[in-house]
This record gives sequence, structure tokens and C-alpha cells, in this order.
Amino acid sequence: MKRLWLQGVLIIAATLTIVAQEHSRQPTDTWVKFNSELGRFTVMLPRNPSEKTDTVRSSGVPYTTHLFSVRSMKTVFLVGWVDYDPGFKFGAQSELNANRDNFVREIKATLLSSNNTRIDGYQSLEFTAETADTIYRSRVYIVGRRPYQLIAGTVKGTDDSASVTRFFDSFKIRPPTTR
Repeated sequence: MKRLWLQGVLIIAATLTIVAQEHSRQPTDTWVKFNSELGRFTVMLPRNPSEKTDTVRSSGVPYTTHLFSVRSMKTVFLVGWVDYDPGFKFGAQSELNANRDNFVREIKATLLSSNNTRIDGYQSLEFTAETADTIYRSRVYIVGRRPYQLIAGTVKGTDDSASVTRFFDSFKIRPPTTR
């Protein structure tokens, strides 16, 4: 869906502007393990994230986005998922591609690389994109009927690869329970 991650994109763009202007040093060893019961995942972040949830009822297909974001000295971290109306049908690969393409288009970035893969057994897509001042790495997962997306945006000229790797490697999804 075209608006799927627009809110996340706007959060990242606004936050990266602040990060680029921020001068205070933040400790790098104070990461926390964030657990989302509703989202069924855990992830390591520099601190507890801010949350934004929004339900959209346009085009006759309601969906709810759940976004969590944290900014550090060098990088903005975003993790989120979408819950679609049960009647909405989508193909996994087309959903992965749409999340990538919509994100890149909305931030007016250039796609540098894209790779279909499986992560922890889930159909996934990893990609890297850039704008004039930021490098973005992202992973999109499809778990059942729920797409998840992780984004790390780092201001160009800084190296925060250890934190970005820590963020991506720590993301673990708990499969939906069946009754």
C-alpha cells in the first residue's frame, strides 16, 4: 500500500535532521532489549523507543500501522509492522517490493542494492538506499499476514555500522500462536 510506511518515513526524515544538528554525546553501551507483546518481537535499541500507532480507513481497506523509533547520535532506528483488515489479500513478494519501493520513493532516495532472502525462516528483503545526506539500510519480513520493516538511517560521513548490525541481528519474531 502506498501510504504503508509514509508515517515512518516522515518520522525518520524529521529525526535525521535533528540528529545531524545534535552535538551532545550519548553513551553507546546502554542498549535495552525492547519487547513488543502486541508486535510479537524483541529488538535491541539504544533506549526505549517512542511509539506511534495509526489506523487508516482509506480505499476501503483499513489497516493499522505500529511504529517504534529511537534516534542516537549517529543513527535513527525504526521498527514497525502493519495489521491489515482480514479481508485484504496480498502476495508476499509484491508486499516486500511495495514496502521497499514506497519507502525509497517517499524519501526521494536512490536504491543502491536489494536482495530477496530468508531470515529466520521468513521471506524477507534487504535493501540499501541513499539520499544526499543519509544512508538507509532496511529489512522487510513477511510473517503470516503481517509485514514488518526495520530501518536504520545513518548520516553520511559517520560510521555506526556496529550499532546498525546490532539492531538488525537482535530482531527476533515470535510466530503467531494457533488455537
